[in-house]
Amino acid sequence: MNILLGRLRGNLPLTARMIAASLTANALGVASSFYVMLVLNRYVSHGVDSTLVALTTGVVIAIAFEHIFRHVRLRVATGFGRDENERAAMGVYGILLTAKPSNAEILGEASKREAVRAADVIDGAFSPANLAALFDIPFALIFILVILLVSWPLALVCTLFTLLLMLAGLHAQADARDVGRDLSRASADSHALITAAIQNRETTVAFSGIRPLMAEWRRSTLLLRGLRERMSMRQGFAQSLAQSLQSLQGVCVIAVGAILVVRGQLDVGTLIGVNLLASKALAPFTRLVQVGESLVMAKHARAKLESFVKVPVEPAAGMTLMDWSGSIEFRDVAFAPPGMATPIFRHLDFTVPAGGILAVKGRNGAGKTTLARLIMGLVEPQEGAILADGTDIRKLNPGWWRHQVSYLPQEPTFLNMTIRENLLTVNPALSEADLHALLRRSGAERVMASCAQGLDTPIRAFGHELAAGHRRRLALARALAAGGKLVVLDEPTDGLDTEGTAVVYRTLIELARSGHTVVIASHDPRILQGASLILDLDRPTRQLSAVQAEAGSSAS
Repeated sequence: MNILLGRLRGNLPLTARMIAASLTANALGVASSFYVMLVLNRYVSHGVDSTLVALTTGVVIAIAFEHIFRHVRLRVATGFGRDENERAAMGVYGILLTAKPSNAEILGEASKREAVRAADVIDGAFSPANLAALFDIPFALIFILVILLVSWPLALVCTLFTLLLMLAGLHAQADARDVGRDLSRASADSHALITAAIQNRETTVAFSGIRPLMAEWRRSTLLLRGLRERMSMRQGFAQSLAQSLQSLQGVCVIAVGAILVVRGQLDVGTLIGVNLLASKALAPFTRLVQVGESLVMAKHARAKLESFVKVPVEPAAGMTLMDWSGSIEFRDVAFAPPGMATPIFRHLDFTVPAGGILAVKGRNGAGKTTLARLIMGLVEPQEGAILADGTDIRKLNPGWWRHQVSYLPQEPTFLNMTIRENLLTVNPALSEADLHALLRRSGAERVMASCAQGLDTPIRAFGHELAAGHRRRLALARALAAGGKLVVLDEPTDGLDTEGTAVVYRTLIELARSGHTVVIASHDPRILQGASLILDLDRPTRQLSAVQAEAGSSAS
């Protein structure tokens, strides 16, 4: 209910319109009960046809206007939470993309999925129909007040059953709270398994992963089924209880009313009308019990959102360097991936001057790819600093910094857009001629020759459908599109044929001649021979004197 109250306070004009529409609709709803009373007490007693015509015409008009006002109320209800839900959805997705590196890898996939779905869960719980039902609850007092004007004993019966149904609804929500939280988590885990089966199918099939994944899927589906059955049983019990209370209320109203009729304190027509009013008074609370599950899920979703929005994100602004030379320095850097107690490296110190070429080598897992990601700001060191012309890159505007670095990751992926859009996203200023020149430099023209739509060919599955060599050529074109002073290449010749390797060598020569600073993670002998500095992450210290700079590391 805190979510609802917050939305009501946040949009007072809509709240006033909802209250007015609900008040009018509920007031008009009394007409049908009065119609029954008047027909039975007047028309049946006196038999005047004009009285029946007038009463029927009046109640039909009242019912028509009641329908109109309820429809207007639904239209008004669509405005509640629209902006909040949009902000929440955009905010969560933005956090997924801009969470600080120290937090992005800690957040589990299930937690991320829950947070993304949270806005939809809240939106569904407070749909226009549910909001209208919740707004009817206070106006149930109108029907009870009308009954009170007719007979206080019957009003007392109606009030008693209304309170009982309210307590039943609150108990149902409290009972479903823990189950709802477990159900939300289990659903997120199930979606993660589905993603694994779709995106990682070949690895699963090739490396005997079917049996363990099927076992995990069976465990997940059984857990989900059990939780849904528990939730359904609780919801079904609450609804059954609500129906039973509504029936019992009818019995009590008729029983008490019959006594009053026998005593001459009430007539039969009024008794039947009061019974109808009592049913109308109880209807909103019956609806509350029915929507209890969605309200519980909305509460969990709100808690997930509130927790998720506290995740620190990268700053939208920061310093920029007007005349950055292209130099990069690691000063006493230590880094350990999340969940690992031992750092990949510790006390890592080296400097690459502007125009220098550093080759980084080492065994698998020594930290070559991590070093490239550190330079890009995709992960942050736990100790030490990475400096650009003496400035810690964490103080720089992240967007500006990444535009200064031409980056080729070891396992390149792409946005699910066209090839043209992937290149223009990096550098929107590129002309058509520039794009084709990039494709020639990177050797990606052959890729274009196999694409009927050329640069407008859409990339799907983040580029995984492309051959490894084609993907790497396009990734090199994208890296060159940035035009940064610093070039970071992670295993640039990996998976390339002789022609593709020659393209990489030629590109490196061009970059060196044009004064770019280049950091390359590679075991390729020709690349190592052409480097002015070599950093061997398998050895405590490494120095070269070809350029007046030093590279040293102390690996753990």
